[in-house]
Amino acid sequence: MGIYGHRARIGYTSPPATTEVFPYEFYKIVPDGVTLVITTLAIMKLTSDEVDQSYEISLRAASQMAETGIDLMVFGGVPINISRGFDNVDKLISDTAKKIGVPVTTSLNAQMNALKAVGAKKVAIIHPFNEEYSHDNMHRESLTRNGFELTAIKGVGRPAVELGTIPSEIPLALARELKEAHPEIDTISFPCPHWAVSELIQPLEDELGVNVTTALQAIVWESLRLCGIDDRIAGYGRLLTEH
Repeated sequence: MGIYGHRARIGYTSPPATTEVFPYEFYKIVPDGVTLVITTLAIMKLTSDEVDQSYEISLRAASQMAETGIDLMVFGGVPINISRGFDNVDKLISDTAKKIGVPVTTSLNAQMNALKAVGAKKVAIIHPFNEEYSHDNMHRESLTRNGFELTAIKGVGRPAVELGTIPSEIPLALARELKEAHPEIDTISFPCPHWAVSELIQPLEDELGVNVTTALQAIVWESLRLCGIDDRIAGYGRLLTEH
């Protein structure tokens, strides 16, 4: 029978101290034989202290996960990925990979690579957070550094502790509103992987005629491809069916 993760065992540091949505959606998307090895971090209110603490936990977790024989290490949480600066992300990846002997990527890299793969140019971002934790400037810089234009950005207005209780009708309505207000948008991005948006990907692509990427979808796609798994997975957008 072998082991559950006989095709790939993917290590992931999950920012929320109480992680709910990520593993649920991960296992709905990945093919059989792919498993998730997860460590939860310290994010409850997304404060700077929590981010700093989570960065340090992530580094320790990477070494611990490598000892269990994972095939890939994914550092979750873009605010955590860039907490030592955007220019430090590549060093974080290379230094950690060298130290633990396992390939490494980040949520930031996965999302930017996904946008490149689908040919995004004019991007709208929809995130779950209220104004205090929206990180609009972070999103703008992430996109600009990678050659994309942030055309519009909208938040649902919720604190981090409510990620698991946001009805999917809300991001669905926001996507429709942004596309109507900005018809030039070619891609809608949902940059947080800890709220329920994966099931909106295909309906929005079909209805609005745009690319739709989500952080979780991008992390799954990047992880599978880095592990040499080229399965085409239907129902979750062009990223997973065409790239």
